[in-house]
Amino acid sequence: MAAGKRPVRYRIRWFRLAVLAVVGVSLYVLAGQQLEMNAVNREVEATRIRLEQLRQANQSLGEEKQRLSTPAHIEKVARDELGLVKPGEVPYIPAEKN
Repeated sequence: MAAGKRPVRYRIRWFRLAVLAVVGVSLYVLAGQQLEMNAVNREVEATRIRLEQLRQANQSLGEEKQRLSTPAHIEKVARDELGLVKPGEVPYIPAEKN
């Protein structure tokens, strides 16, 4: 080494390194949280769609229940499926074809 010259030392700037580390960790955590929020939002939207489908199905079933409870429908089922007749009526049973 030449006389009077100091060797060049590279100083690590600890404050800058610490700030950079904090920023890096913060970005990593924020990215993870954003991914988690996106997944939750997708799940919420899927649940909303499913809820709407179930509401429509419930409404449809309620309407069918009302229709099935009408006296006309009950009489139709009693006559067609159970073979019942009103008093004084003669049941008609068609002969089977062979």
